[in-house]
Amino acid sequence: MAEKSGNAPKLRNARACEACRASKSRCIYKSQLGVCQRCEINGAQCVVRDKARPMRTRTTRPTATGQTPISAHSEFSLNLPTVSSPDTRKDVVAIHDHHKEFFGDDVPAEMGHLHSSEESHQSQQSFIEQRKLSLGEAEELLSLYKKRASSFPFVHITANATVPSLARTSPFLLLAILTSASIGDLSLYHQINHEFRRVLSSKVIVEGRKSLDYLQGLLVYIAWYPHHVNPKNNQSFMYMNLCISLITDLGLDQDKPITTNFNEIDTRGLADGDDLSRPARRAYLGAYYLSSSLSQGFQKPNNLHYRNLMDIHGEVLMLDEYSPEIYSLVKLRRLAEKISEWHSSKQPVSDSQMEALNAEVNIRIFLNELLEWRNSTSDMIRNLRGSIQSTYCPGLISSVASIALAERFAEITIYSYQLGFLKRPYRDHLKTAVFSEPANSSHLGNCLTACKMFFEYLLSLPESGYLEFSVVQWAEVVQAVVVISRLTFLMAANVGWDPASTRANVPFGMYLDALCYRFQHLSSTPSEGVEPPKNPDVLYIFMMVLGSVKKSYERRVNNIKPKFFAVDHGNAIEAARGHCPMMDPNLSVYFGTPDSTYGSSLETASSTPSFTAISAPLYHDLWATMTGSWAEE
Repeated sequence: MAEKSGNAPKLRNARACEACRASKSRCIYKSQLGVCQRCEINGAQCVVRDKARPMRTRTTRPTATGQTPISAHSEFSLNLPTVSSPDTRKDVVAIHDHHKEFFGDDVPAEMGHLHSSEESHQSQQSFIEQRKLSLGEAEELLSLYKKRASSFPFVHITANATVPSLARTSPFLLLAILTSASIGDLSLYHQINHEFRRVLSSKVIVEGRKSLDYLQGLLVYIAWYPHHVNPKNNQSFMYMNLCISLITDLGLDQDKPITTNFNEIDTRGLADGDDLSRPARRAYLGAYYLSSSLSQGFQKPNNLHYRNLMDIHGEVLMLDEYSPEIYSLVKLRRLAEKISEWHSSKQPVSDSQMEALNAEVNIRIFLNELLEWRNSTSDMIRNLRGSIQSTYCPGLISSVASIALAERFAEITIYSYQLGFLKRPYRDHLKTAVFSEPANSSHLGNCLTACKMFFEYLLSLPESGYLEFSVVQWAEVVQAVVVISRLTFLMAANVGWDPASTRANVPFGMYLDALCYRFQHLSSTPSEGVEPPKNPDVLYIFMMVLGSVKKSYERRVNNIKPKFFAVDHGNAIEAARGHCPMMDPNLSVYFGTPDSTYGSSLETASSTPSFTAISAPLYHDLWATMTGSWAEE
């Protein structure tokens, strides 16, 4: 009897709630309400086990030749935490209301019941229950990522890489891959994204860990974050600043690998002899590629400046069999950045003839740089830029599209910045520049030709190619939409088009219809019925954005009249007034940040992640499973 009592496992404090156990915080009850102080502050549900769970039996560390404590036949699964369910139904109703008010469209009567049920719906908070992500499901997500990885070739994943192998060498990169690959399943994406941000804050921000693994994981996460459906969410710059800080601490901005550093860093994978390794070089160039694109799209300073060292890295990587196109992408991105920098620093000139001469000279300079890029690009890259054959090869479409779209977008950039289409705020530019001197008709025509080439190539891609786009390609699509829309009305005013001739010369409406049809076909969100979908995916939301642009564009084209492009008391009037669906205050609820739409990252108090395996110990977070169980498979 004494023996049995001595071997019985000790019981833990049953009063500690599950949220405090998960966060390893002290659970303090300040009242008799049954809610601890931490849960009361966070507004979370305080759950206490009815029975204390037994403490795990301490075992001796196995020797190198001994058996591991985990059974080789155990099937590991990952229990993702319970989190608030994403629900954007009220936001879809808001955009329908906005269209009815703004465009005068009739909304079906069946939509009326949605408003009456909205208040009751808001009071019902739903949750995504815990789910198990098996090793097999994780392998499927990894396989899905490999198909799109070549659209961002700066983080190379070998063809034979598996979840266990990545868990051993690059666990944080694996977590980023699983997060980005699960975007097609919003609830799964929300749960894994919740864990990604938790691990990021715990390991990188709180513990201050630094390694190439964390840098590569951040780059992958940013590269496939759905910014194109919500450009108001500028958290990407916070993540980019983390990347830039890691680059400095890891010494990737230096000619040689660092040998001494006051910071405790993990140097694995950084050096190859006396030089930086190729994965480190790729990561450095990838950080610039993303930072430059995001900065240009949001018109914010790029904190990672271009350096001659990047040319050296690019030339080395041109010989890389896995990613020879990296240097070509970086040079095109640098050209677009130079155009943006020149126009942002340009001082106004009082002499209109000198201004026109300077504009012509700079356009020639940038066109020559683009021509030089084409002439200096290797035959292999030029073949990638060619037309896509009917045969589909995984990863080929994304390689082709990323280079071809970047080349065509660079030509759009040359003319659009000169014409002011990418200036912010655009209406201020209308008040000052456009009407002081007429726009150069040849520049307008060349810009229209560049836009047509961009959209015709975009529509020539197979539908599956859109699923492989990174944030850079989506940013190029969005900016091209902005340019051709503004170009339409400036050309109509200069040439004297009517609505019919405008549609005949600028097929923008056809481009939007074709893209909306493709996104609707690719989206997993059903579009039938009058009731808006509860949780639309990113393709469905982007389709709605383009649909809103189409309605606004068609309304303005119908109002085109001679000399319609005018300014009255400093405000653009008539068809000159465009409406961006993203910046419309009436749609601010619909385009709230994904983090707020899909739940707060601070909702860790109500989540109790655990990881189970048959005949194996219980793991308490995703990181433990990835670095412990999956890595030992």
